[in-house]
Amino acid sequence: MMLRTVVLVIAIIAFAGALCGTLVDIGVWPSLLFATLLVVGTLFERVRYGAAQRRPVGGAWQETTERFIDDESGRPVTVWFDPATGERRYVDSGEGESH
Repeated sequence: MMLRTVVLVIAIIAFAGALCGTLVDIGVWPSLLFATLLVVGTLFERVRYGAAQRRPVGGAWQETTERFIDDESGRPVTVWFDPATGERRYVDSGEGESH
């Protein structure tokens, strides 16, 4: 089981418990806020960083030495970095393009 899935399940359980607690006593709302942020953050991380993108074109993009296997696709991924903006892109290394 992937770590993201475990964290998401725990976050949803915490959200459900915090929601029930808030319905009983409004003073529990900070735990509901925290659980909501945990669920949203985990979902955002999955969408933002989970999928490998195409090799960046233009700008000052530099290929880094950072490599890993994407959990969802099982394919190798290379990290590209733009020093001008600080943005990072995760590129599918098996897409057949030369780096």
